[in-house]
Amino acid sequence: MTSAGHDFFTESLANESLKVDSADRAPRPMVAVLEAKPGMVDAFRAKIVELVRHVRREPGCLTFVPYESRDVEGRFYLYEVYADAAAFEAHLKTDHVREFITSIPGLSTGGPSSLVQLNEIPVPEQ
Repeated sequence: MTSAGHDFFTESLANESLKVDSADRAPRPMVAVLEAKPGMVDAFRAKIVELVRHVRREPGCLTFVPYESRDVEGRFYLYEVYADAAAFEAHLKTDHVREFITSIPGLSTGGPSSLVQLNEIPVPEQ
């Protein structure tokens, strides 16, 4: 339990980095940067692979690509794009996401603030 008396999953969903306006119809790109705890790199990588397999089957998932840093052992980057904010909101309610977020304290030094939602920069044609 955390100091507020809520479990890690509940507190994670309340974090600003996971907030969305479900009426937003634009695609939701995001990136998460997560670091494995010492000695947990292989276990965390396996947990990420398991998550990706599930998420890629979600109807609103357009892209979900996991990366591992070449330069920093145990640093992982998850690049995700959902069809819209409602698809991301549905993603957060799945059992596999609950299981992944719940596993983070034992495997990673990261938390919900490791996720950054992105807005594309428009690049006009020349």
